[in-house]
Amino acid sequence: MLPEHLSLSHCPQGLDIPYFISLYNEHLLTTQDGGMGFIAPMAIAAIPDDKRPSACLHCHSCEQVCPQTIKISDMMSDFVEKIG
Repeated sequence: MLPEHLSLSHCPQGLDIPYFISLYNEHLLTTQDGGMGFIAPMAIAAIPDDKRPSACLHCHSCEQVCPQTIKISDMMSDFVEKIG
């Protein structure tokens, strides 16, 4: 997982990227066999609109400091598509 200080300080939107990666992974696991995957949508609904994955600017600032070279911008887009 991305160390919190790296992602939060490099995201111009101040998005909680480690938390979103965790929710994204949870959602993928709970929906892979036709499951409902309700935790991530509920968690995202509790976050202000300007701090949700949909607020990602796709500027790649977080990717430049990600030690795991995760394509976070692509993940955010996929996450938004999956949770609606």
